[in-house]
Amino acid sequence: LIIIVISYDVTSKYNINFECRIAHRDWPLVTQRELRDLKSIKITWLVPKFHLAAHIEGCTDKFSFNWTKDVGRTWGENVESNWSSLNGLATSVQEMGFGNQRGAITDAMFHHNWWKNTGESECCVEEGRNIDIVLLKVGGS
Repeated sequence: LIIIVISYDVTSKYNINFECRIAHRDWPLVTQRELRDLKSIKITWLVPKFHLAAHIEGCTDKFSFNWTKDVGRTWGENVESNWSSLNGLATSVQEMGFGNQRGAITDAMFHHNWWKNTGESECCVEEGRNIDIVLLKVGGS
């Protein structure tokens, strides 16, 4: 069983009729094959911790990371960090057809994730150097 966790501030409303919305015949967001594959996946809908406080009381438990199994101590706000880097695409993609829009946004998100991941590895290398230096100083005294 594959489980996907979707974390977004409007999840409490967006999950309603989700399958119908993404498979709409006039403007589908997924292909028929993707839709079939999606039916075999369990989707868990959650609201990021910062946004949860603004929701009604019934949402706070149902869509909370705190009460959801297998998500750890996640805060769920990372999905929001992509939008600022994608804002520059708005003027370009509004003139494109659906397929080109999807491709351009996907490419931009891949680039953002690549940039983020390579930045993390550089950070880990730098932290590793700092740890080695600290260990050498401690071990040498």
